[in-house]
Amino acid sequence: TWKAMDNMIGEVSSDQKFQFDMETVKSFGSMQVESFGVSHDAIEPMFYIFHKGNKKFVMITDTGYVSDRMKGHIAGADAYLFESNHDVEMLRMGRYPWNVKRRILGDEGHVSNEDAAIAMSEVITDQTKRIYLGHLSKDNNMKELARMSVTQTLISEGIDVGGKLEIFDTDPDNATSIFTI
Repeated sequence: TWKAMDNMIGEVSSDQKFQFDMETVKSFGSMQVESFGVSHDAIEPMFYIFHKGNKKFVMITDTGYVSDRMKGHIAGADAYLFESNHDVEMLRMGRYPWNVKRRILGDEGHVSNEDAAIAMSEVITDQTKRIYLGHLSKDNNMKELARMSVTQTLISEGIDVGGKLEIFDTDPDNATSIFTI
């Protein structure tokens, strides 16, 4: 990633570079951060799982799909920040040029509400208490639609949404309230 950025940002001194290789774990005090690869049109795209004690928080966005390998890494978290980027029909009917639509819909693009919900239904467990929907497109999604799509899919899979499991929105312009897992 640093090599790919050299032409865009110029040379950065090595003491200013932080390297976190894919599929590794780094410790920061009592917290371990595990990286895992995702499918996006970037150089070595990855996201993270945060472990502290017996608690697990997963961040997964900027991926075109959620593979079985990714599901193996992220299964059974206490909470998730999960990409729910777009509604497929809103994207198809929207103002973006077709090449951008194809990119978003592709395997190296972004996860739709429906695909995110299906992946969630395969990784959440009884210990999962919160799902935060993230990276919602301002042009091709709505918070209410994303939440409704995910909720309906999870309920159809027999998952008790609104009981022990809650779904929350995120907003790029407003901080999400702090919570303790």
